This record gives sequence, C-alpha cells and structure tokens, in this order.
Amino acid sequence: MPARQQVDNIANRMTGIARATAAGIIGIGLVAVALVAPSRGQANDGMTALAAGEAQNTKTSVRLLSVIEGLAQVQQRNGALDEAEALRRRGLDIAASAFGCDSLRAAEAMAALALTDIDRRRYLDAEPLLIVAARVLATRGADYPARATIFAGLARIALARGDNEPAKAWATRALTIARRDRHGGFAESLRTFGAVLTAEGRFAEAARVLAEALAQDRRAHGAGAVDTARSLSQLANLYFRQGKAGDALPLLEEATAIDQSRLGSTHPFIADDLHDLGLVYDALHRGDAARRTFSAAIRVLERGAGRETPRVAYAELELSRLYRQAGKTAAADAAFRDARRILNKAKAEERKRERQV
Repeated sequence: MPARQQVDNIANRMTGIARATAAGIIGIGLVAVALVAPSRGQANDGMTALAAGEAQNTKTSVRLLSVIEGLAQVQQRNGALDEAEALRRRGLDIAASAFGCDSLRAAEAMAALALTDIDRRRYLDAEPLLIVAARVLATRGADYPARATIFAGLARIALARGDNEPAKAWATRALTIARRDRHGGFAESLRTFGAVLTAEGRFAEAARVLAEALAQDRRAHGAGAVDTARSLSQLANLYFRQGKAGDALPLLEEATAIDQSRLGSTHPFIADDLHDLGLVYDALHRGDAARRTFSAAIRVLERGAGRETPRVAYAELELSRLYRQAGKTAAADAAFRDARRILNKAKAEERKRERQV
C-alpha cells in the first residue's frame, strides 16, 4: 500500500477511535462501583497507529495531525491528561510550523490544547491560547462554530476566578453563536450560560437553560454519554446551591455512573463527581457516606493525573471538617495539614506561571 494511503487509513482509524465509547451504564452504590478503563486498548492501538504514521513520514508531518488529535482524545477520556496535553502541544507545534501561527489549523490546535488545560484546571495556561485562537478566527470574518467552544472556555475560566461579569459576557457570546449552529458546542454553551446564571443566583432561569442543555445532550449524544453527565452534574449543582440536596442526589448519582462507565478509572471528572456527592451526602446529614465518598475521590485522584493537585486538597479539607465533627481529631489534623501543603505548593507554582505569562 502506498505510504500516503496508509497514513490516510491511520487518520481515519483514529477518528473512529476518538469517538468510541464503552456500551452501557453500570449501577451505582455509594462508592463500590466497578471502575472501567474503556479505552486502554484504544490508546495502545493509537500509539501503534502513530508509530506507523511516523515510519511513513517525518515526525513533524502535517499528515499526522488527525492521528495525534485522535490519540489525544482517547488519552483524555482515559484520564491520562498529561499525555493528552503533550500530544496536543505536539499537534500545535506541527500546525504552527506548517501553516503559520495565525492559521485556522493552528487556532484549532490552540483551542484543543486549552480545553485539556481547563480540564486540568490550569487556567493561566488555557486563557492565552483561547484568546489568541479567538482572534485568529475573528480575522476570518465569520462566526466559526468553534468560536462558541472558545468563548465558553473563557467563560469557564472567568467563573473559576469568581469574575461573574466577564463570564457572563463570554457565555453570552458563546450561546449566540451556538444557537445559530446547534452542532457546534451548543450544549456546552448552554451549560456554561446556566452556570453563570447559577452563580448570579438566578436559579429559575438557570434551571430552564440547564434543562435545555440536558435535553440537547441526550438527543445528540445519548443518555449515557459523558456530555450528558456534564449537564446532569451542572443541574445538580444548581439544585444543591438552592438548598435542594435531595433533588441533586439522583442527578449526581446518574452522572457518576456514566463517568465511571465511560471514562478511565483515574479521570479527575470521576473525582469531581464523588466530591460533589460528598457535599450532597453531608447536606443530607449522611456523614459516614460523605466521609467515604470524599475518601474515594482522593483515591481516584492520587492514582492518576489529579495527584498533588488542589482537587485533592479541597477533598481533604472537606474530609478534615467531617472528621472533626465526628471527633476524629488526629485524622482531621492530618488531612488539613496535607491540604494546606498541596495548596501552598499550587500557589507557588501559580505565581511562577504568572511571571512566565
């Protein structure tokens, strides 16, 4: 088979791999749910495909871009966020070198890399990539659907900082574009706008927007899709902030079951689900369940890309509070000390990145 055709076949294969998901949703107990790594074999296949592509071309060939992005998506779903980020950085380097930093291909690569950084909560790294990508696309004189995803990402960053006004502006722009092209990040834009409304305390409006996002995800991706889980968890967050922990609980349990069946066993999203479940159990005065769930979240993070991150620290702070309420002073002090250590380390790293930006 000619080299060019073989690489085309590899690219097509990786596109299919990136879209693949494991079938079915497992039942959920408290935390005794079997964790599944649905794409480990796909990652191995992707590495083989990438090596074959490199053998037929140079390692900087533009013909590898689809293969690299496909493998990055698989690694991201597996929870291997470090590997996904490295692959997307490589894709960005190739696109920028081949087409220029102000090209559409480079802008797409920047946006993809930024989304990985957002999932890792490395907002200082993600924000400049999204801003540059948005500017590149704006010079093309059209509202490319990808801009909805970019603006939604910028809104998520602003929300994480507590900057509600900029978040609302970005989310509004994202939703305006997404409503014109309902295939381009429509549900994500709805989720983000719903999160902004929730932060503003506009709960009735937020509920309508998030219900629309959930319906859109179920239509577009299916009831057991990871995207659907994001809408479920966002709607649960709204109910929780309203003081309706009982209404939030079944939504979070469903989101957790989906993520545990679709994502790799150490994916930070699973830990996020468990963290939120812990908060809900605590609000429902189920202290033992809350402690076990926060402990499970920490175990997920410590086995994967979330180790030594603020995600662990926040779970440990909640666990420390619950231990103290239960009279377990030594355990409470140990969890608190470790949380402060991680947060101090993260703060120092953040300051270092700020100086570099």
